[in-house]
Amino acid sequence: MTTTTAPATTVRALRFAAKEKVAVVDAPLPEPGPGELILDMKAAGLCGSDLHYFHMTHEEMRHATQPRSPEMTPGHEIAGVVKAVGPGVNHPRVGDRVAVQHYSGCGQCESCRRGWDVHCERGARVYSLNRPGGCQDELVVTARDCVVLPDEVSFPVGAFLACGATTAYQALLRSEVKPGETVVVIGVGPVGLAVLAWAKAFGLRAIGTDPSPERRAFAERLGYSDVHDSAGFDIGAVVPGGANAVIDTSGNVHGRRTAVEVVKTWGTVVFVGLGPDFTIDPVPDLIMRQVTLRGMFVFSVPLMMEAVAEAARLGVDLAPIITSVSSIEEGPDAFADFAAGSVGKSVIGWE
Repeated sequence: MTTTTAPATTVRALRFAAKEKVAVVDAPLPEPGPGELILDMKAAGLCGSDLHYFHMTHEEMRHATQPRSPEMTPGHEIAGVVKAVGPGVNHPRVGDRVAVQHYSGCGQCESCRRGWDVHCERGARVYSLNRPGGCQDELVVTARDCVVLPDEVSFPVGAFLACGATTAYQALLRSEVKPGETVVVIGVGPVGLAVLAWAKAFGLRAIGTDPSPERRAFAERLGYSDVHDSAGFDIGAVVPGGANAVIDTSGNVHGRRTAVEVVKTWGTVVFVGLGPDFTIDPVPDLIMRQVTLRGMFVFSVPLMMEAVAEAARLGVDLAPIITSVSSIEEGPDAFADFAAGSVGKSVIGWE
């Protein structure tokens, strides 16, 4: 094993101590095994899925749809510096700045060989769900999950690209919207705002909707003035004939219904947000208008590499979406603020 310094045996970590309570604890840090490395954490983004467990008791966590142990460190949006590598690791190298794709597959099945660990046929391990996440000082990660960050991409933005910002990138690719065309994004939380940022870089006309006046006001402060109240949104008054593409990040029935209603004939709808319940009538909603409906879940490692490179090349303005960077000691308050409805992206940082 190649190291710069001997790895610590324990590190500070955030844990869900009780329902709606996060605490700083000491957590064990194992030696990296074959194909693994130790990451000196620099940024861990907080995601809506983290809040899902924040609002649970320990017993509810153990029996959730995706069960997790209360002893598991949260945070699947991970970026840091390689501190040490285990046997057989030639890439990345000690000192490299990296972000981590949070689904870690077997590396051998067909899905994993294509980079789609999220669909691992043997069952992926997920940082923060069934292996420790990034809200701790140092973390053991699988080397093949890492994407090297160019110097132009900060650690908080790198963590954002490890989930929400690359999700937004892939959603636009899946929508097949072209320069000069119009895309509507339903919901302007962090993922929706990232869609707006990518769309601007791609030369698209981007329109947002959201029921929250605070989120709409934040989007406008970022320079996205074409964001509307989702209540009573009239696509005809904004884009006669409808949008070429619609991306739903809300994951709720109303957002999905709006997405199908505002897309134009021959347009594409991409469902990104997670949530239950939606009824569709295939004849008027899809068939009679030649509409393409696509579902999208996370992304491959190669696609994340592409998104990171494109973010640097195009200068995609993702940094202003990050509104809060808190130390690990401030982590309990950061989670509470996030749960209270803070706008923008919240990050635990070590710089």
